[in-house]
Amino acid sequence: MTLEPKFYQIEKKGSIVIWKFSNPPRNLATLETMDELRSVVEAFDKDPDLRVGIITSAVPGMFIQHFDVSSILGWAEQMSKSTEEELTQILASFPPPRGIADFTSKLVICAINGPVQGGGCEMALSCDFRFISRDSFMGQPEVDAGIIPGGGGTQRLARLLGTAKAMELCLTGRRIYADEAERLGLVTEACDPDELMPTVLEFADTLANKPPLAVSLIKQSINEGYSQPLTDGLILERKLFFESLTSEDALNRMRLYVQADQDPEKLAKMMQELEG
Repeated sequence: MTLEPKFYQIEKKGSIVIWKFSNPPRNLATLETMDELRSVVEAFDKDPDLRVGIITSAVPGMFIQHFDVSSILGWAEQMSKSTEEELTQILASFPPPRGIADFTSKLVICAINGPVQGGGCEMALSCDFRFISRDSFMGQPEVDAGIIPGGGGTQRLARLLGTAKAMELCLTGRRIYADEAERLGLVTEACDPDELMPTVLEFADTLANKPPLAVSLIKQSINEGYSQPLTDGLILERKLFFESLTSEDALNRMRLYVQADQDPEKLAKMMQELEG
């Protein structure tokens, strides 16, 4: 028997699933809430009827404020009493770091409908796409607590924005409001509050109608290839390209392109019928 999620309200709209985070009164992230999010994403990955997942908040005006600092303080007090050897053993016991979108070959969108900082911001950065409401902001304020981002903030910001901008944002801990987040490339789009979910759902619907195998292989090629030298990334891309050629869906779509005989209107109609 599958237990109902404690911190996520789940809604399905066709091939799209929406996870609404709810941990009032402050919507703090904890180990328990993050474990549950991983579980619902893994279930989404196994569901053949679902194509795109959206993470947002069920608490008005509040997304994920940050990770529960009282928990971090407890770890710090315990670790301050540990020997160097014990600390090494603790670090070795952790699994390799993975972001939320790494738990699925499908696409995950973060719809930021309230302030998100610290661990919440790091979770958002680990999604495939981010959209933000103009009454919201992002930030990595850990420096003001005497610590550094520990859930991927320094690394993902550097990869998204470059090292200088990542350094500035992590060292100042300042808030990044919606329009600046879009300008910097932290988010796909900044939206007026009442347009956030309609915009995200329209984008999700577009993605959900793309060929599933091609979507998963593009995601794999970009994410895995980016961390490799260019030649290795190109080899990976070529391997996945040939893998995509073997699918029946790809064969059908390429046949349609050929049959359309370079007639844009006929091709567009065929694609609509195939995706409809």
